[in-house]
Order: sequence, then structure tokens, then C-alpha cells
Amino acid sequence: MRFSTTALAYLASALLSVLAPQAAQAGITAFSGSSCDGDVGLNVPCDGSCHKFDERHSFRVDSGTGDHCVTVFEGPGCPSGGPGFFLPHQTGQCQNVNTGTNVRSFTCSKDSACLQLG
Repeated sequence: MRFSTTALAYLASALLSVLAPQAAQAGITAFSGSSCDGDVGLNVPCDGSCHKFDERHSFRVDSGTGDHCVTVFEGPGCPSGGPGFFLPHQTGQCQNVNTGTNVRSFTCSKDSACLQLG
């Protein structure tokens, strides 16, 4: 069985990409309980996008992925210019979200300075 140079180069490249360490992509998971317990939501990317938080009371950013900031909003859809509450330095610990109001949406970013929307 003979392999062409192109086929061997492709196989070597594929093997190196599998063996090389990958940068950790953070995610965030919300929970219905106030101590990261109860019903578990989806693990969504911590990339600055807006996500629903209805019926959730705590969250955890994936550990080992560095420092992140979560901003929670009273309104749905992460309203630009709307009231938000910054929760900086999230690194894998459970965070109870008791802001005195119902939290309806959130963003998470790889940014210890907490990105402002709008």
C-alpha cells in the first residue's frame, strides 16, 4: 500500500491537531436553585452573547478558563442602556444571583473589566 506525499502530509497534520493542546473555551451554566443546584440549564458560550435567565437563581462559569465577567439584567434580551448588575471575576465558583429583582437575561465575557452593552 502506497501513500502519496499529500496524503501523508494530511495525516500528519490531522494527528498534530488532535495531539496539540487546545485553548479552553469557557461556557456558563445556570441553575434553578440558589446554590448551583436544582434544574440545570444548557452550557452556553461565554462569548458576550445574550442568553435567557428566566427561572434561574445561580450560575457557574467553567473552571480553568480564566477570569470572566457576567452581567445580569432585569429585562429580557439584555437591554442596551437598561439596568444591569456586574459580577466580575467569575472563575468557576457558584454565584447566587440575588440582586433584589428578577433576573431575566445575562451576558458573559472573557473580560475582567465587564463589557458595557450599547
